[in-house]
Amino acid sequence: MSPPRFSASPRSSTAPPRPGPAAFSRRRLLGLAGALAAGVTLAGCRGGATAVDGRPVLSLGLSSEPAMLKAGADQGAAALLVVSLLHRGLVGYDGRGEITPALASEWHSDEDTVFTFTLRPELTFHDGSPLTSAEAAATLRHLADPANSARVSSALTHLAEVRTPDATTVVVELTEPNAAFLAYLADPSAGMVPAGALSGAPNTVGAGPFRLVAEDNGIGMTLEHFGGYYDAPEVALGGVQIAYYADGTARTNALLSGDVDIIDFVPWENFRTISRRSGYRLAGQSGLVMYLAFNVTRKPFDDPRVRRAVALAVNRDSVVRTVFSGHARPVAGPPVPTVSEYHDTGTADAWAHDPAAARRLLAEAGHPGGFSATLLTTSQYAFHQDTAVSVQSDLERVGIRVTLENPDYATRIQLGNSGDYDLAVNGNGGIVNDPAFLSDFLVGPANYKRSFGYTDERTEELLVEGVRATAAADRKDIYTALQQRIAETVPFAMISDREQAFAHTDRVRGFGNLPGFLTFDSGYTFAGTSLTDQERGR
Repeated sequence: MSPPRFSASPRSSTAPPRPGPAAFSRRRLLGLAGALAAGVTLAGCRGGATAVDGRPVLSLGLSSEPAMLKAGADQGAAALLVVSLLHRGLVGYDGRGEITPALASEWHSDEDTVFTFTLRPELTFHDGSPLTSAEAAATLRHLADPANSARVSSALTHLAEVRTPDATTVVVELTEPNAAFLAYLADPSAGMVPAGALSGAPNTVGAGPFRLVAEDNGIGMTLEHFGGYYDAPEVALGGVQIAYYADGTARTNALLSGDVDIIDFVPWENFRTISRRSGYRLAGQSGLVMYLAFNVTRKPFDDPRVRRAVALAVNRDSVVRTVFSGHARPVAGPPVPTVSEYHDTGTADAWAHDPAAARRLLAEAGHPGGFSATLLTTSQYAFHQDTAVSVQSDLERVGIRVTLENPDYATRIQLGNSGDYDLAVNGNGGIVNDPAFLSDFLVGPANYKRSFGYTDERTEELLVEGVRATAAADRKDIYTALQQRIAETVPFAMISDREQAFAHTDRVRGFGNLPGFLTFDSGYTFAGTSLTDQERGR
């Protein structure tokens, strides 16, 4: 295999180093300063603050420093985890991944197009300002505006009106039914925010169980129990102390050495080590997918024959074996999970590995000698970069010579949103487990998750028909046709699913990794998480 070719572009960077002892000292000071500023009692021992006002503090080793948190934006898994701690929407998810009341104590729908939500009384944001139907309506309108590129915008495409009959009632009217509407509103990015946060500026003020009291760029942040949260008495934690560990090995070592109680994005090569270690638990879920996105506004990727050639060139078994240590499954067609009643077996292997067919398609498209392109990845997650290296080798075998560009993850998201790439490695899931999640990959405003510039009228028609349909049989027929259309037009090249895992000590109780695509929403369960008095270090 040829060595990977990395761009010399200034946008490329290496992963940030593991925080050293001085950084940990700064984090302890951060936690202490935040606690003292709030006038609370803080007890300390190994790893920093362990109690605030008698409530234990959870220490989280996070895989990335979140990008600037903007209302409704999709800024990656680390940001979404933090958002799920700071924010709440009208509805949310419980520990089983079922939709549950949140800021709205109840709701009902009429004719599948009108939803009436009743807010809990006397809601407030972290800054003490009131949260009424007016703020909720303003947030929903912001999420629905295509110009804001909100993570849940696809579910609000057909928003007709938001009415506020009184301070605690929000009436949402859609122009047509959407079977997945409530599931999208349960996403953490649909959290309500103060009116001043809708300007596009970064915002951390929400109405969730924890509020931000201190942060240190590149090091971590300290969150504190929010007494104004609607279910505050049931939140056992006094706060969450977050430390950034971009390096997976350093993140795992921080857990095993007792520096943190829980980590996200457990490296796949460490699954067995952690699961066999006494006193630790691995919490994994399957469902997320790795895939290639195309910039279809650039030649030759505007040609579906070239996109199909790329899809056929990828050796998925190699990625599963070498990148994910076997904790994944090849995906060679549309990414509707095999456990779904809507999964179409007829298109499941539409892009199965076939280098000879890939070369024939390239010749047919006018590229018998192949061509050169860039492949965007990121230095911050090793599995992204390792997937890119594996794909680079596969593409070279059919004549496509790619140079890797590997900036930090925040920059990678920006480049994806702006379409500044030829090919890009992506690792994402749907926002919801309903097949309507396919809209997030196929339509709507430009977003790093979807192929830049891709449009297809028939695909859009099928997506709309799918969410309009209420009968399961009708939806199955529609989603089968949609998967056939995806197999034909190749809007992306799926590579594999992957198991996504958190790991924590036995000291952590009540945390849950939500099923399927909802794994990135698992921060919701921190509101029901507690810590035993067991000593953290081992």
